[in-house]
Amino acid sequence: MKTKLIIVNFLTLIRIIGTIVLIPLYNVFGGKIVGITSLICYLTDSVDGILARNWKVSTFFGAIFDGIADKLFTIVNFIILYLITPYALIPIIIEVLIVLVQAFKFSRNLNVQSNIIGKSKVWVLAISVVLTFFISDINNINIVSLEIKNWILNISSSNLYLWFLIPTIIMELLTLFSYMFEICFPKNIEIITTKKEKIKSPKLTYEEKKEYFKNVVFNPEFYEKHKDDTNLRDLRKLSKKSR
Repeated sequence: MKTKLIIVNFLTLIRIIGTIVLIPLYNVFGGKIVGITSLICYLTDSVDGILARNWKVSTFFGAIFDGIADKLFTIVNFIILYLITPYALIPIIIEVLIVLVQAFKFSRNLNVQSNIIGKSKVWVLAISVVLTFFISDINNINIVSLEIKNWILNISSSNLYLWFLIPTIIMELLTLFSYMFEICFPKNIEIITTKKEKIKSPKLTYEEKKEYFKNVVFNPEFYEKHKDDTNLRDLRKLSKKSR
């Protein structure tokens, strides 16, 4: 199980590494290499989750780490897209609004899990981003014929990039409106009740605290057993609220 856990977390780590090297790669090698790198990183986003569930090695560390990796990678991709075309500012603004809406839902104890539109948006965004990178460096992509290259190069670059970003913009807007709809018409509202009487928590030794922390962060069995506990469930939701 330990080997499987390492593999899953390594796949998530690839996106963190990709986030760090993406801008230098674009500055040195251009859109083709960045497109390939982004494609690999987006694929790891699906693979690590599938493997974690099938191998039953999900942990709170993995859930939080995965959420952070996804958001950082998206931010860096948008920064590079903005360097390519100013139209990238549109999905950037909508993405910020999505984060704010999800944060508001979380503050009101509403469900912040991604709905089907939000999950679809991630893949539409990935395809648009990768294709935009490739189009920006079309001359260096050998598998594309000369006729297609000339046809693409004859199109106004600003219009061309807008065409590739329109699907992302549409999905971003649909996601934003769907999350706003969930605020206006919530299906499930979690009601938190608190007891007036104080319940003293047992005092733990340093070693017991350290063991508990290790279980919370790294233990798959602990994750499966306690993932729906109120505090830990909220922690897991918080890591995914910006999708």
